[in-house]
Amino acid sequence: MRDQGTGRPQWVSVDLHAVRRISWIRLTFEGDASEPLFAPSAGDTPDSGAAAERIRWSHPLEFVVETSTDHCAWTSVYRTAAGTGGVVNIQPLRPVEGRWVRMTSLRRSSSHPLGLSGFEVYGAAGDSRPAGAVLGALLDRGGLRGPAVIRAVRP
Repeated sequence: MRDQGTGRPQWVSVDLHAVRRISWIRLTFEGDASEPLFAPSAGDTPDSGAAAERIRWSHPLEFVVETSTDHCAWTSVYRTAAGTGGVVNIQPLRPVEGRWVRMTSLRRSSSHPLGLSGFEVYGAAGDSRPAGAVLGALLDRGGLRGPAVIRAVRP
């Protein structure tokens, strides 16, 4: 998922197709705190070849991860105001129940596009879906665009 640089809160949710017991979540962001920010040279545009190779994606500094069994009431399982990007492993204190898992980016590291390249949900997959099943591509929601692989994996 990459947003369009609007600065508004952006969210993406994953439908697991049934209520599952979730033991941990892994988010993989394309940018992290160790990468220098891209500052364009005079005449560089995001569409030019030289500039495109140097663009850095932002990562969320403040974000929340929530679960829901009904897609109406959401329960926060993780929240931070000190995000560092890269790979973020989220393990609730105890497994939580949910059919939907949502990540909302409230504030990002720069005005550059937010890049989320992985959103994995781990826990008990149950009898109706095999472990490691691909659940589908992300829909255009809340300004987020682009396909991503979503996996539910039985530990």
